[in-house]
Amino acid sequence: MRNKVVWIIPLLYLISLFEGMAQEKNQQMYPGLFASSEVLKMSLYFDITTHVRKKSEEYCPGRVVFYDYGNDSITLNVRCRARGNNRKDNCFFPPVMLNFKPDTLHTNEGYVTKLKLVTHCVNSKTYREYLLEEFLIYKLWEIISPYAFRTRLVDVSYFDTGEREKHYNATGFFIEPLHIMTKRTNTLEIKGEYFHEAVINALDADRVAFFCYMIGNTDWRIKSGHNIKFIKLNEAGREEITAIPYDFDHAGLVNAAYAMPSPWSSAEAVIERDFIGRCRDYDDNYYALIDEFNSAKEQIYETILNYEHLEMKKRKQIYKYVASFYSEMKKPDSFVKKLHSDCMDRY
Repeated sequence: MRNKVVWIIPLLYLISLFEGMAQEKNQQMYPGLFASSEVLKMSLYFDITTHVRKKSEEYCPGRVVFYDYGNDSITLNVRCRARGNNRKDNCFFPPVMLNFKPDTLHTNEGYVTKLKLVTHCVNSKTYREYLLEEFLIYKLWEIISPYAFRTRLVDVSYFDTGEREKHYNATGFFIEPLHIMTKRTNTLEIKGEYFHEAVINALDADRVAFFCYMIGNTDWRIKSGHNIKFIKLNEAGREEITAIPYDFDHAGLVNAAYAMPSPWSSAEAVIERDFIGRCRDYDDNYYALIDEFNSAKEQIYETILNYEHLEMKKRKQIYKYVASFYSEMKKPDSFVKKLHSDCMDRY
């Protein structure tokens, strides 16, 4: 009996080993969705008729095909629903949440289950420019902070499986899932909307405020977690929470027809800058961030002017808008004084 046990244990080990190797071989590893700057080509099949009419948050079945993985395409079942509170109200075609079954979309960046697709809102040249300008803002934030959501432009062929059965092409972009970003940056997601002020890293929060001031964005607030995600760095001695901004379509840089200043802002027009960061009784952060943003100025200008997805006329308009921010900072003392006059007493 003892001899049989001796033989059975190695046999069971070998069987489990071969099963694991077979499973690993059958499980296809896809390249990362966000490592490339090339436009990703894809097709998306779902009930667009209902999506447009009801803008429902209930999932409907669909199918997605990715085309840029060598010569082969990847076809996956997916569930789709509308997302984005403001855009559901303002967009004919609201953004889409793609929900894949676990272990279906396995990339070298990690498993992808939920994937945000920012869509064209209205199928027109103007709204396509809005989308491309918002995409550019994400790229500018990547210059400023390593704690940023990466994005990927996509060329989408939409196939309506609903009543109207329409087919058309539009530009969109994916936003990196938070769990992939935290894995990449060695951070942890902190869930919640209301935090005591002492746990928010002041310099990180002021950096967000500076950036949003630069792009003319008041559609964010740390107090309620509005268009802000929170992470904690896995570093010894760093217990504070870091804020990460997202959703920039209401920024003055984009100047979308439906955009407006937030209720907590004193700005009268979306292109008017208003600093809605927390008031400080010290100026160290402000002067440090002036130096940071000045150091990034040439890279920011270069990114804007080399942004080939927009016509040069539009790039120059964006350049001019951002340059006006840098003109304000040429006199640091006067700029800091203005920040003190605009800032908010509470997050």
